[in-house]
Amino acid sequence: MKEFKKTYFLILLLTCVAVNCSFSRQAMAKTGAMPAEIKIQNKTLGKLFSLSGLNNRYLDVESALEQHENIDPQALKASQTGFARNLMRHGDGARHIRANLKKAFRKRFSQEHTEASMKWFNSRTGRKILKAESESISPKNEKEREKFAKGIMNAPPSESRLLVVERIESAGTLSPNIKSLYLAYVEAMFPFNNLLQGKRLVKVVGMLKDEVIEPIREQVLHQKLFAYRNISVKDLKDYAGFLESSAGRWFVLSELQGFTQGIKKALVNVHKVQRELLIEIDEGGPEFQLLRELAPPGQRYLLVQLRDPFKPLFTDDGPVEESKAPPLSSARQLGNELESIPPIALYVMNKIETKRPELFRKMKHYGRLFNSKEELEAMSDDEYADAVETYRAILEKASETKVPRSSLQLEYVNLRLTGVISKNSKTLALIETSDSKGYAVGKGDIIGPKFGFVDEIQSERIIVIEKSRDYLGNILTRQRTIEFS
Repeated sequence: MKEFKKTYFLILLLTCVAVNCSFSRQAMAKTGAMPAEIKIQNKTLGKLFSLSGLNNRYLDVESALEQHENIDPQALKASQTGFARNLMRHGDGARHIRANLKKAFRKRFSQEHTEASMKWFNSRTGRKILKAESESISPKNEKEREKFAKGIMNAPPSESRLLVVERIESAGTLSPNIKSLYLAYVEAMFPFNNLLQGKRLVKVVGMLKDEVIEPIREQVLHQKLFAYRNISVKDLKDYAGFLESSAGRWFVLSELQGFTQGIKKALVNVHKVQRELLIEIDEGGPEFQLLRELAPPGQRYLLVQLRDPFKPLFTDDGPVEESKAPPLSSARQLGNELESIPPIALYVMNKIETKRPELFRKMKHYGRLFNSKEELEAMSDDEYADAVETYRAILEKASETKVPRSSLQLEYVNLRLTGVISKNSKTLALIETSDSKGYAVGKGDIIGPKFGFVDEIQSERIIVIEKSRDYLGNILTRQRTIEFS
């Protein structure tokens, strides 16, 4: 009996050891397989993100939203859009979006759908669509967008094109992504938007979720009609077919989940920055470092008015009474928020007048406005801030105007006069550049980094006149010389 028990115990012990070893081998096998499987999955998704443009999705949506106007002027004032954008960037919006997109695609991973999506985005039509969408939101195409907007009223798209673009908009992600980012902007600006004071954020956002859908859809449709203006209806139907396929729906739903979750994560950081800004404003500066970093000048002016850091709350006679009509700041009276923007060369202004007449008209209008102290003083604070920010955007667009440059449009230290000659009763100056190349210039020729023109050619020097326009519309003149050496 004892021998039987001993034998039974040994068999049981060996069986347990064998089972444990088997489980250990299985566990090790699984442990060894998982990292390799995840690595392959991540590599596959990385390729999908690269082909489909998901890596830049946040910046693309941000750029698309910048072109939308008057979605709800009370919920998000036009003058606060730049402020909201800066807050979201400060809250690492792009990083959170990218991280949560990857998380969503990993969670819903399908090898079949991933391969089908990669195949489509890497196709001729897929690459053409993505390129068109990217170029359509580029600042470089602003003139083309304006031209298209005017032309579409006189020559609307065909019914077949309109229907397929509506299918793409309905099945795609741009409209819901813009809605998510827009509502995030509203939330980011909520503590600083006096038009929403006394209202609850949850209620405001809840109402906007339904109200902004149609305004956003209409503007997205217009954006897509512009983006696809040179793409055939056949190719657009191919794109709509992909979006409506099982692989396309998988791709769209994964993107929407990741983008929405990324916005929520970014807003956590935004709320922290909001609190820091409010504390900084309440403390009264005077540096206002965070405010200067995030808020455009017009908004800084209004926010600092929440508490004037230079006005005492108490004196020896007791509490200081608030004035019923607060005085205008000297900055408002002078309009010096725009002084930091460099003047624009008159040569460039002439090109703007010819090539971009609408932009030129706006510059003239705001130049006259900021020359009128009476009109500026008659504005409310919000109207003044909106005017400053609108004019700033106009001036920055004008400054970015691309004008062809010659080989002589270098800094003056890189130009030297080597001689003067007369040819057919015309005097020419011989100019050598820093790369030892020689040029002949006559009176009126453009030279120098700021589109100056040759005004006079003397034996020992040439006189260059630079003319530019400042934000008030004043024409500034500066004389430069290039000496003989």
